[in-house]
Parts: sequence; C-alpha cells; structure tokens
Amino acid sequence: MAYIKNWRDQQPEVAHLSAIRWPGLRQRNAEPKHGEDDSPQLHNIQGIVKHGLQGRKTSDHHKHAQMEQAYYIISGSGEVLVGEDRFAVRPGDAVYLPADIYHQMFNDMNDEWLEHLVLSKNIDTEPGGECVIRNWEDVLPVSDGAGAIRWHQLGPAGEENTGCLKSIAFIDREAVQPGQQSIARCYDGIELGFWILENRGILVTSDGEQHITEGDVVHLPPGMSYHIKNPHSEWFSYMIIAG
Repeated sequence: MAYIKNWRDQQPEVAHLSAIRWPGLRQRNAEPKHGEDDSPQLHNIQGIVKHGLQGRKTSDHHKHAQMEQAYYIISGSGEVLVGEDRFAVRPGDAVYLPADIYHQMFNDMNDEWLEHLVLSKNIDTEPGGECVIRNWEDVLPVSDGAGAIRWHQLGPAGEENTGCLKSIAFIDREAVQPGQQSIARCYDGIELGFWILENRGILVTSDGEQHITEGDVVHLPPGMSYHIKNPHSEWFSYMIIAG
C-alpha cells in the first residue's frame, strides 16, 4: 500500500529560528524523531516537509551545499531572499532554490501564517543556478485525456520555460474533476510524493483503494502504477514531486 499520513497526525518541532515544522516524508535511512515516527519512507528524494511561519517572523539565513530545494506555497504571502535578491511569494507558487545559495523566508510584514512545503533532493552536479518562481495560474493546463488537468510548474534544467531542476524530475499541480478519474501512470526508477491541497479523492494502486484528503502526504515508491478517482462534487487538487 502507498504510505499516507496527514500533517495533523504528526508531531511538529521548531526549526530554522521561527518555523513550525512537520516531518512529512523523509529519507528512509533518516533517524526517527521519536518512537512513533514513520516519516522515513523516501528512496531518492530527501524530504517533503511542511513549514508554518507565523506572522511577524522570519526564518534563518542558510544554505545547503549539495541539495536543491523548492518551496511550494500553500497559504499566506511573504517574501523569499535567494542570494542577494528578494521575491514576493503567494499561494500556488513553486519556488526553486539552487544548491549552495543562501536563502531565507520572510513573513514579518503580515499577521497571518505563511504555510509552505519544503521539497529537497541531493544533486550530483555542480551547485548554483538561478531562482525560478512559477505559479500554477501562469501555466497553461494540459489534459491527461481522461478526467485530470495538470499544470507543469517546474521541470529539468534545459526544458523550455520551466527548466531549472538538476535532480528533482518535476513539480506539478494536478486536479481531477468531479465524478472523473485520471489516467493510470507509472514511472520506472522515479518515486512520487503527493501533497493534497484541496478536498478528497481515492488513490488506486495494485494494492487497492485508499482514501486521501486535504493535508495528506502520499508516497509512491518507484515503479508503482496508480490512478486517482474523484467521486465527489468538488474538484480534487494536489501537488506532485517526482525524483
């Protein structure tokens, strides 16, 4: 069965000065944080972690020498410093952070929380690069030929318009319309992580059906075939990271 865990069922901690961090998914060889911590599941990706930065606060100023990251903004607005440049961010943004570049998150201009996912994967090439910010609303949607629509937000370096990633395969947003389902997909050698953004649906694999809902993080190991059903009356939306 696919691993599914809602962030509300995980124990948070304070990290990066002022961020509340929920473990989400971590590398399978990572040290468990406590006796009931089952977040170490990932084969290739380093982490799919939720951060909440309260109003009037910032995170610390830091970098990761051989790890690229992307932030996916869930709610709230703020600013991110990447190198010497500061950028505004809003819900639906995918923000690429190159390896070995200092970065910092700012929410000190707001009273509301800024919630975002931190997506991480080690690189085996030279670090560096440019920050890329791409909101799903600025991307042309593509139908899968069945009942799902996908917005391709970030892709591998060299890809036209979206290319920046050196190790992560892609970061997409997908929505399944009411009463429909996606096509079946399978990625050999690539694992998938899903973060459910809106409403409810059903994940279907060879192991059967599993219900998934807003706030769930889902892990599919490499080579697992799946499709997603939406038997409800609202659109069902989620973020996908592949690596």
